[in-house]
Amino acid sequence: MIRRTIAVLGLASLTLAGGCQTQPDPCTPEWIEWKTDRVLSRFAQANMDTVRALRDVPDSPANSSAVTALRIATLMGDFTDLAEDFDRIVMPELNDAVALCGEPRNFVPAFSQFLRNEGVSEDVIGWIEVIGYLSAGTRS
Repeated sequence: MIRRTIAVLGLASLTLAGGCQTQPDPCTPEWIEWKTDRVLSRFAQANMDTVRALRDVPDSPANSSAVTALRIATLMGDFTDLAEDFDRIVMPELNDAVALCGEPRNFVPAFSQFLRNEGVSEDVIGWIEVIGYLSAGTRS
C-alpha cells in the first residue's frame, strides 16, 4: 500500500511539473502573443456579459445597418464601460509589455482586435471603430 501511494504521488508530481507553463523569452513574438493572450483572456472573462451581448448582435444580410446601429445604441452604456475599462486596464498592461520591445499599441486597433477574437461580427466592430475614433478625439 505504501509503494502504491508513493507511486501515485510521484506520478502526480510529474504531471504537475509537466503541466507548469513557462513564460517565453521576453521580446520574442511568442512572448508578446503569450502576454497579450493572458491580459485579454482575463479581461474577456471579467466582461463576458457585455462581450456576449455584442457577439449576439445579429450579423446577416437581413439585418440592416440601421438595425445594427439601434442594437448598438441600446448597448451603448455597457459598451462605453467596456471600452473605458479596456483603455484603463488592458492598454497600460499591453503597452508596458510591448514597451520593453517596441512601440505601444493604439486603443482602437487593439480593442477592435480583442472584439474580433471574441467573435463579435465585423459589422458591429465597424460601428464600434467609428464610435472609438470619434471618442478618441475627445479624450484628453
